[in-house]
Amino acid sequence: MKFDKFSPVTGNDLAIVQGQSRYGVDCQDSAIDIYDLTTDEYWQDNSFPGNQLVFFDFQTGQKFEPMSRKENQFFFSVIYQSDYFYFLHAQLDQDQLTLFKYLPGQEPEIIHQMSLTGLHTLNLSLVNDQAHVWIASFNDDIDFYHPQKFSIVNEPDQSLLFIDDNKLYFEQDSDFYSDNEYEHIPDRIIIKDFDDHVLSNIQGNIILLSNGKWQKVDGNFAGELGPLTGQTRYWACISDYMKFEDFRDDYWQTRIYPGNYLIFYDEKTGKTFSPFPAKPNICYGETIFNNGFFYFTQVNIEANELKIFKYYPEQEAEIIFTCSLSAVNLHNLTLMPCDNGVQLVSDTDQGPNTENYSVKGYFPEKFTLTCTESQLPLFIKNHQMYFNDYEVHYNDNDDFVKYVYYTCSKNLNNKLISKERGLYTLAPNGKWWLS
Repeated sequence: MKFDKFSPVTGNDLAIVQGQSRYGVDCQDSAIDIYDLTTDEYWQDNSFPGNQLVFFDFQTGQKFEPMSRKENQFFFSVIYQSDYFYFLHAQLDQDQLTLFKYLPGQEPEIIHQMSLTGLHTLNLSLVNDQAHVWIASFNDDIDFYHPQKFSIVNEPDQSLLFIDDNKLYFEQDSDFYSDNEYEHIPDRIIIKDFDDHVLSNIQGNIILLSNGKWQKVDGNFAGELGPLTGQTRYWACISDYMKFEDFRDDYWQTRIYPGNYLIFYDEKTGKTFSPFPAKPNICYGETIFNNGFFYFTQVNIEANELKIFKYYPEQEAEIIFTCSLSAVNLHNLTLMPCDNGVQLVSDTDQGPNTENYSVKGYFPEKFTLTCTESQLPLFIKNHQMYFNDYEVHYNDNDDFVKYVYYTCSKNLNNKLISKERGLYTLAPNGKWWLS
């Protein structure tokens, strides 16, 4: 595990915008959205303090701000396309929405400006197109505002991926329950024209690769295929994601679980790999990447057994740990990175009035740590567990001002060791950055 920090550390919650792997991006105060700011009575009577859009370069450690913070200014919906970032900027007191084109280190370029009045601001966002960037809102209809104005029905089981050559590309999720039985139907790609006519309906998925290109992937993906943080080559999903704790429910006491399997997709070759085929009563947990290898859990319900595997595509999976299911708490049973590989942990179920909960470690370290509900476990380094944490700050009138983010650590004897401003993000290059 490698670590570095940006300077200065200001406490930004970074996300990797799909289509590239160099920059982490944060639109602060993301708990507020443009719909709230344009419809909520509170914000009609009060000024919004403004949020800030920042870009962090994982190669150089530099921080970039396209524009300085200003009252009633709101940044949102950042996408990456054709070597540039695009984002929306609302100046609320001027009733103005602006689409910007931006590359960190350069001046932002205005692409389009329009009035906020008359726009449906629910889920107002940008849509990729190799020729343009579209502005649209998503409610009962999809309303497009730029570069053309038109509307189509927003089907509840379809998600718009991108637009290309005047065609709309949707991903359709058709899973459903029939007579209390779950049935998985493979995802489909629906292609429509601007008049809402279906031009094509084919099985498969389309994903946006780290090089900015869209790629059709054939396969039976019930889970969402996504890139695994810490590396840039492989994507992964589970054919039919299932929480381990759900196997304790009465539903599965009289049924045989049909089994799921892991799928790895190689961006470089376009091939897919599975360490093992699907088998009845065998379920796989989510995969993580650390120190050059993938790690995942396998639960065998019939054998009452849990295993942890170490794996790299096109190689044999290696068992590194085995135990009885009765030896672990299945609630949020997961793997997290640690110095030499992975740590198996679970936590207690948090009720609505729970102020504290515990995280329990099983392998290779055994421990029990108490935490608050705002703390998110990240990794273990030097026999200390690190957590993301935050505080909510209000003014004298009890109005929301901002979130302040921290990282804290505890040793495995439950003693608080450190608390510092900033959040850790696992970059695509495998390094943890404190931002």
